[in-house]
Amino acid sequence: MATGLVLSANGKGFGRTMRFYSKDLNLSDDDFTLIKLQFEKLFPAKVIELAYHNFHWGNVKSTEDAVNARNLVADKFSQWVDDGCNDETALQAIELVHKWGFGGQGLNKRQVILYEAQHLTNFVKMAKEWDKAEQPAEMLKCLEICLQTPYVKIARFSKWICFIDPTKYAIYDSRVSLALRKIKLNNKRVFPTLGAKSKDRPNADYVGSTPSAAAIRMSETYMIYLDLLNSILPNTKLSEVANIEMALFMLGVEKKYW
Repeated sequence: MATGLVLSANGKGFGRTMRFYSKDLNLSDDDFTLIKLQFEKLFPAKVIELAYHNFHWGNVKSTEDAVNARNLVADKFSQWVDDGCNDETALQAIELVHKWGFGGQGLNKRQVILYEAQHLTNFVKMAKEWDKAEQPAEMLKCLEICLQTPYVKIARFSKWICFIDPTKYAIYDSRVSLALRKIKLNNKRVFPTLGAKSKDRPNADYVGSTPSAAAIRMSETYMIYLDLLNSILPNTKLSEVANIEMALFMLGVEKKYW
């Protein structure tokens, strides 16, 4: 997989600046620092590390099995990207990740719109751009376009992005969004809560009046999220940005973070 010039593979040294993905957004370094400080107060390194070591997803018996199952899928999807995102195997690669992330279910009858020519072209372009990881503005643009695909939003696209390179990318799903609910700037939630089918969870946050506005909000949110996790990683004993996301996934079910 291609490695960007700014981020190191292990998260240490983080490059020329603390921010890479969100550096072109209308977010000051001071505000980013406030976001990071809130995260560190909510989730000390030991809390993150313990949650990661308790990670569980899927029909498996142990954390080790869950991590291995996830890594196997990530390796296969990453290989598809490394091989050039072959059109003939695109659906197989996309479905592999989706079935892992959604209880063995493929895209439903509405979400298969992703396989229409233009949407699939957008997907492949996004995967290639995020694999290169050289121009955050172009990465943002590609994600924004993809997030305008009807019925297929950030919880899904972030899985595909994450599995391109888990050392620096992470999933943003409903449980992760629940863990981050208390992080705010100017009394407004930084990381919008995503909807979920589970009962007794907070409702999804409003993110825009049009598909385009929602896509802009969520693509920018995702860039901030990645910079946040990349900046936190060196302060932990974990090796990948995705490890922090796996911890947040486990912590997101705890109501004290809501």
